[in-house]
Amino acid sequence: MLRSNDAARFWNWFEQRNEDFRFFREMDQDEIVSLFDELTEQLHLYCTSLYFEMRVDEQNQGELVITANCDQDFFDDAEYLVGKAPQIERWTFTALIQADSDGGTIEYGELELIAEDMWFTAVEDPDLPEKLNIVVHISDYESLKQNENLDDAVFILLQSLLGEKSFAENISVYIVRDLPESMEEDEFPTLDTLPAYIAYLKSERNTAMGNLS
Repeated sequence: MLRSNDAARFWNWFEQRNEDFRFFREMDQDEIVSLFDELTEQLHLYCTSLYFEMRVDEQNQGELVITANCDQDFFDDAEYLVGKAPQIERWTFTALIQADSDGGTIEYGELELIAEDMWFTAVEDPDLPEKLNIVVHISDYESLKQNENLDDAVFILLQSLLGEKSFAENISVYIVRDLPESMEEDEFPTLDTLPAYIAYLKSERNTAMGNLS
């Protein structure tokens, strides 16, 4: 009952303020910061481990995404909250960041990362064999590693390619490195093929399990 009340309180507040978010670009910067700080505060009254992404298009159609930052312990809280969302004109509400078919390119600060121009190697995590340890390779890593936003940008790119739930379920650890000097680019799969690679591994595991049963 408590969670239900907290969810209702959040959505009552958001419904009252939804027009402010649809037209936030018309506000002064200080007003925008205050508005989104208030959204964080209201969301954290429901669950302190949830965050949000908001997208408003040129027609002022809005989408509010409730994210757990890939923490599986709070996926249920995000899904429950969105499941209680009211119908609000010109808004859609999404639980967890979804895989984006056009998510192979991101801009983050001064960085632009393009998945088809990046590569990866993957091995099973010895402690969590259902998950992968990933090395993301970037050809100009030596210069890019000076950028403090690089790890965050790669995280966002991986999450965009896989979706938040698949990322949490299938990736244990990821690091960013240069291509090995002894290897050519065409000897590595490009990063945009990672979702298909994970789907293939799952299919192989399911086949193996079926053969054992």
